[in-house]
Amino acid sequence: MAALANAANSVAAYNPPPIGYGVRLGHRAGTALGSFNGSVMRGTLGSRELIVGTVRADNPANHVTSECARGLHEDVWILEFALAGSTYRWPMYVDRVRTGREADYASARMVLCFASPYVPPPQGSREGLSVIGLLFGVSGVFTNPNTAGVYPWNAIFVPYVRGAGTLNTDLAAQSTSHARLPVELTATAKRQKRGNQIFALVTACLRESGEAARGIRVAFYRQRTRRDVPVKVRSSRSNARGCVTMRVRITSKVMLVHAVFMVPRARKASGCTPTLAPRCSEATMAQPQNPVRVLRVRR
Repeated sequence: MAALANAANSVAAYNPPPIGYGVRLGHRAGTALGSFNGSVMRGTLGSRELIVGTVRADNPANHVTSECARGLHEDVWILEFALAGSTYRWPMYVDRVRTGREADYASARMVLCFASPYVPPPQGSREGLSVIGLLFGVSGVFTNPNTAGVYPWNAIFVPYVRGAGTLNTDLAAQSTSHARLPVELTATAKRQKRGNQIFALVTACLRESGEAARGIRVAFYRQRTRRDVPVKVRSSRSNARGCVTMRVRITSKVMLVHAVFMVPRARKASGCTPTLAPRCSEATMAQPQNPVRVLRVRR
């Protein structure tokens, strides 16, 4: 599972998986769950910097007095990364949703809080750090629904009042990302000989929720061994069937051919009704998880 958070200067990012997803919580403290990457800004006039970190479970008993989400939670995940010699640890509070209004649209609740970049610590963030975007993925937690369809992940982002450490709830925004399930990534290779040269005629296809994903760029790489750096052959966009066919020259006895679906992280989509916040940001389509298929081709 992967979730995208556009959390610029937000204190709270609330991101529930929709009804239909299976949820497994209660992980032992220290369990490695996944990783994340994103971009941040240090200081209100600073430049963007990339961050990469890990997601691990922590003991929920260590966070019962948190100002972000008080009480005992089923899971607390720590998003940890290093930047300019400093280590940052962001707790995310995760619980299953079983009753109440949330049960009408969510199977779980995920809450993440950031300190204000406008005021100094301890209330504000170190070095005026603010989050521009965050993409994280965890495994062993969520399972996809069994029914094909389009599933909206609705997040809520609440910004700070500019120059202060208080929330501006009037500007809270709902962000909807639509996941089309199931995702079907396929790739096949057919050996071809032209004179003294051997080629693999590779066809790669992407379907989401039973529909062909047209206009998606697919890049092809070749690699002699897994230790070598993959070399890009070229790329092309998928046709009306959601497929791209490319001829890749085979230059060694055995070659790995990668078909990489370059799905934009923020494809525009229609459909966001502001039921959870006063307004909506532009809706997007979620990218498929692990959008790569690797084929082994013999000369």
